[in-house]
Amino acid sequence: MALLRAVIYCRCSTEEESQADALLSQVSESEACVRERGWILADRYVEAKSGTSTKGRDEYNRLFEDLRSDRFDVIVIKSQDRLMRNVKDWYLFLDRMLSHGKRLFMYIEQKFYTADDALITGIKAILAEEYSRELSKKINNAHRNRQKNGGKAMLNSRAFGFCKLPDGSVKVVEEEAGIIRKIYEYSAAGYGSRRIAKLFLEQGYVKRTGNALTSTCVGRIIRNPLYKGTMVMNRIHYDFETKKTVKVPGEQWIYREGAVPAIVDKDLWERANRAMTGRAPDSLRDRIGADGTKTGRCGLSGKLVCSRCQKPYYRTQRHGCGEKGGRVIEWKCSTYLERGRRKQDRGFSEGCDGIHLNEEILFGLLEQVSGLYCDFMRLDPERIGERALRIFAKVLGAVPAGREWEKAEREEKRLEGQKDFLLTKLLEGVISDRDYRKRRDWLDKEMERVKAQKEELRQREGGGLEKRLEKIKDRLENGGIKRAATAGMLEDIKEIRVHEWQVEVCFRRWGQAEDMAKGFTLWADYPFGPETVKGRYLDRRRIVELLKEEPATTAAKLAREMGRSAYMVRNRMEELSKGGYIRFHGRGGRGRWEVLKELPDKEGYYGGS
Repeated sequence: MALLRAVIYCRCSTEEESQADALLSQVSESEACVRERGWILADRYVEAKSGTSTKGRDEYNRLFEDLRSDRFDVIVIKSQDRLMRNVKDWYLFLDRMLSHGKRLFMYIEQKFYTADDALITGIKAILAEEYSRELSKKINNAHRNRQKNGGKAMLNSRAFGFCKLPDGSVKVVEEEAGIIRKIYEYSAAGYGSRRIAKLFLEQGYVKRTGNALTSTCVGRIIRNPLYKGTMVMNRIHYDFETKKTVKVPGEQWIYREGAVPAIVDKDLWERANRAMTGRAPDSLRDRIGADGTKTGRCGLSGKLVCSRCQKPYYRTQRHGCGEKGGRVIEWKCSTYLERGRRKQDRGFSEGCDGIHLNEEILFGLLEQVSGLYCDFMRLDPERIGERALRIFAKVLGAVPAGREWEKAEREEKRLEGQKDFLLTKLLEGVISDRDYRKRRDWLDKEMERVKAQKEELRQREGGGLEKRLEKIKDRLENGGIKRAATAGMLEDIKEIRVHEWQVEVCFRRWGQAEDMAKGFTLWADYPFGPETVKGRYLDRRRIVELLKEEPATTAAKLAREMGRSAYMVRNRMEELSKGGYIRFHGRGGRGRWEVLKELPDKEGYYGGS
């Protein structure tokens, strides 16, 4: 008879975590059990982490996967609660173990698990889970009481400006505290987070890790009350049922003033925060999205990501640069905004060469992508437009527009409110029945008058309905549907990765169909302006393509084809001629163009000016 191959699984329980030798003792006992029974020790699964769920327990998860293999026959454990204290996980483990012909031996009881034990082990799992639940409640309650009653400051080792000593007390790191004070002074003086980050970059200040202070770090420091000596506790909580760390509502937070030494005084802290709040546009203050995160005023906020450095893009404005001195809105890589362009000699402050995106051009590009999106989703824009028009006709036909109608609506609601108030006073005995009937009759007459006024407005507006619908139809057909499709598409976009020459639009996973469950990606070439290096390259490449198709063409004709000025096209053709890419055969403006060689691939091309 072949010898059984055994593996051991060991894990310390919650109450044994303070005992340094508890886990070593359990491993020794398990190995002794294997030797005494004459089994072959095939592997050890030793878990240093305690917990009721399987999340984060790497050794347990490895054992769970290995149940499908043929590496062993028996699993040796100390007792059932060492494997887990969760009823669902217990039965999932048993199901996989039995279906793959494995056996479970508990050496405390000196017995194998059998089908007859299903009921009693299930009860034990329920009791173990309930014990863990009660223990979790006690630990959380004790933790909250320590926070309320002035226990030691709960500060992690990464808190910039502070150092936690072995006895639990906190001291200020003066070198870092000097940087923090400057941040607050700059903010109070009117400097924004990005400007402050650039100033520190130029001055050579770094974080404890040696990395540059980013604008995000600066903003968090300014908003953190820890630096005025106030510690905010009980902001997160481990939920036993969901096995997740959840955010605690703000009204349950615990504030302890003087919990740590103050680096800045309260007056400076307040001035810096008021200045920071004042710099934010009204539309961006305290705006929270559906998922609980802060959002910007643009649907692109949080979606654009640089493919070079994996950092988000931020929305910026330049005034006096657009048409007629207007503003130009661009999206730029946050690394570029904080550190500038990439340079080899910058060390930790190495920047990013990610391209800038003009918002108007980007939305035009997304409108083109929305056509492919509609095809994939099997959406018919024309049918959607027709349906929208029918809905508008129905709504506008029932509800006339205009200030008069809105005024009549408000008057009707006011009268209804007065009737309700009057009835309440009657029931409370404040007014007599006679006074009630007198006032009610007057209110009824006023209500009839308002209703007649609304009916008159409805009939008057009926004649202009067709004109209004024509205007709506015209707007829908001239870009309205595309814009609406683009706005709807933004809701399904997970992120837009910005590459050197293209944008990669990545959609979320949803639905049950296989193609939708995996999500999908659409690519689009970014149309660079003629004033950029990449835009000039694209113009040259387009000229070469057109000259191949029609060698006898002229600069004026090329300009019409490309939507460029003849002056600009002649300059590009001159650059191509000097570079040896094209040559003209003929005299007096008559002749043919010859393409001598191809332009290099765009990924490696940065020549020309």
